Amino acid sequence: MRMFSKIVGSIKQGVLVGVVLSWGGALANADHDLLDARQTRIGRAAQTARQAREQAGIEPGKLPIGVFDSGTGGLAVLEAILTIDAFDNRTGQPLPSGDGQPDLAGQAFIYLADQANMPYGNYPNVGRQPFLEDLIIQDVHFLLGNCYYPDEHGPPVHDKLPVRAVVIACNTATAYGKHHIDQLVEASGLNVPVVGVVDAGVRGALDRFADGRSGTIGVLATRATVLADAYPQGIAVEFDRRGWDRRQQRIDVVQQGSLGLAGAIDGAEEFIIHNASSHQPRDDYQGPSFDHPLAPIDPEILPRYALDFRNHGVLFDGPANRPTTLQLNSVMNYLRYDLVTLLETVRRSPDPQPVRAIILACTHFPYLQDAFEQQLQQLFDYQEDGQYIYRDLIAQPVAWIDPAYYTARKLVVRMIDQQQLALNQCPTTSADRTRADFYITVPCRTCPQIELTTQGHFTFDYKYSPDRPSPAGDYRAIPLRLDHLDQESSDRLRQQSPSVWTLLTDFQQIR
Repeated sequence: MRMFSKIVGSIKQGVLVGVVLSWGGALANADHDLLDARQTRIGRAAQTARQAREQAGIEPGKLPIGVFDSGTGGLAVLEAILTIDAFDNRTGQPLPSGDGQPDLAGQAFIYLADQANMPYGNYPNVGRQPFLEDLIIQDVHFLLGNCYYPDEHGPPVHDKLPVRAVVIACNTATAYGKHHIDQLVEASGLNVPVVGVVDAGVRGALDRFADGRSGTIGVLATRATVLADAYPQGIAVEFDRRGWDRRQQRIDVVQQGSLGLAGAIDGAEEFIIHNASSHQPRDDYQGPSFDHPLAPIDPEILPRYALDFRNHGVLFDGPANRPTTLQLNSVMNYLRYDLVTLLETVRRSPDPQPVRAIILACTHFPYLQDAFEQQLQQLFDYQEDGQYIYRDLIAQPVAWIDPAYYTARKLVVRMIDQQQLALNQCPTTSADRTRADFYITVPCRTCPQIELTTQGHFTFDYKYSPDRPSPAGDYRAIPLRLDHLDQESSDRLRQQSPSVWTLLTDFQQIR
């Protein structure tokens, strides 16, 4: 009996072929220049890391922990890191209910949001996987180094502390860049634990199948993470590591590669226009549509999406009940589209198994877990002509897997194993001792070749252009200010990541 069915559909397969051919052709044409440049970049970053560690002049155990993502979504992972209480702070031993003290209380953190280049999930879709990998290397180069820019216009300064551990708070970056980061750290010769979110999400999902039941694991991720096949491969490896019997238990893995939800959450203009003045479609839209080759909206099942047309949440031509053109323009409509598409993939597969767990495999998605749950319940109850369409495909209950908690737990374990946490001491009780610095990338306006939108962001065509210069040549990392966040992001952080919000507001006062 088969254990895994990688039910990803013909769309994903077509994308994968296109990307592989594009990348393979690029490598052939470059005659290995790309690989040579990659090794040079890794070597330079490793040297920077060694120098920054020497110049820091403090004990490595007092250096901050680094966390990065392509935008603000990774702040949910930082929140989990700040609040996890799963170990005895005196002994380092696991405690089911914790000891009443955050495991990483009193630590320092540095967070980097590569907002200028987000979302990462689009680069492999347009044949720019090597550029994405270089972006990821540059992120870690920043964290391990001591250089940043104080503002959009000033010269760089070199008084940032390097980090002593790296958390890749991005599924796409973990899937495409962790092996490069491991290589960078090894070249540096430093003791720097590297923790990614994919393996953590895999373990969290399989924990729900420890009772021996069969079923389906749904993976809601960016298209790039789906292309990398990181979760199906990770689940297969972890299944075997646990010694489970594939003759007795069948676990299918169904992936939905989201095109636009993460970008819409972070306000990327190619996917969403806030406060649209009309419902007329726009020419620069890049999200799902009736004729999108990678993310088609099926007009035959339009009622199942339950799209909300209010407040220009949908841009369209023709009548609202049978539009001839349709573009999504709200976060909730992107969410509805992705969840229905996931279930449709399950429904149309041979011998489908009910979905028992769904991994929110993009750090932006857990912010919307309540909305995902509500929408899934509506689909559980959805009928056409008196027949339930999805009820047999949705287990009761479905476990929603947020990899953030498991990532935080793995970080603590790695730091204990590598003796980066001081144990056998009185636990810290003052939350004020925990501190964090926050950075965000912005376009470098002095670069003559860049192309910007009216909002000051890279245009879609420029961001993904094959002629764009190497990473860090046209953007810079500066301290994150609250005015870098839109109101929706600020409200979300304040409500759902209160520990992060406290540290972020404290950071504003000392800058």
